[in-house]
Amino acid sequence: MFAVLNETVPAPGWELVGVTALVAAAVATPSFAVPATGTRTLLTGANVLGTLVHEGGHALMSLLTGGGVVRIGITGSESGFTEQWNPSPFAGVLTAAAGYAMPPLAGLGAAALLHRGLVPAVLGLTTAAMVFIALFARDLLTLASVAVIGGIAYSAVRWAPGWLQNGVAYAEAWLLLASEIGGLRVLVLNRLRAGFRGRQDDAALLARFTGIPAFVWIAAWFALVGWAVWHAAPLLWP
Repeated sequence: MFAVLNETVPAPGWELVGVTALVAAAVATPSFAVPATGTRTLLTGANVLGTLVHEGGHALMSLLTGGGVVRIGITGSESGFTEQWNPSPFAGVLTAAAGYAMPPLAGLGAAALLHRGLVPAVLGLTTAAMVFIALFARDLLTLASVAVIGGIAYSAVRWAPGWLQNGVAYAEAWLLLASEIGGLRVLVLNRLRAGFRGRQDDAALLARFTGIPAFVWIAAWFALVGWAVWHAAPLLWP
């Protein structure tokens, strides 16, 4: 399996790259355009990949800073939670900030690998990430989400032809780059409608930890998404 990760796959044509980019845009756009309490389309279900990576980012950062993870849960395609403990306030800041930062950074990392033709490496790392998240899953929905994403990535890297591996890997990269747009939009809308008090999300937690207003953290995450897309798009386009 490890030898497979060093293999390369010929770069796809612009048609496949364009189609996968459009799929990612179709997933992110309804999430951005539909009111926060409105009806979701089935298409937004693909955003569960970004949600899993978001919660996995919290968990990974907690462990890297000396803390621990109790549970990761997915409650919907665009919602989830991570129960963890942190050894210090600084570790808590890093852990809270890592959620919205992880999907666009993971998308940029995937783009860098795909630019070098390392498609199996992207799929293999995705499989490993899902195994990591599964270690902390305690409910059926989370386990099912991990099994679907991990199963697709593992099956592609082991048995799929090169064109299909490219399709899965490029779709994943685009989805990760765009997946947090809807979540950040909800943070903004919640505050526009009901103010900044009483919020229980990552931005509110960081504001309490640091004294830096929540809108600054939200703006920083938006900027990170834009920066990641700006640098990843030339790497993904043939």
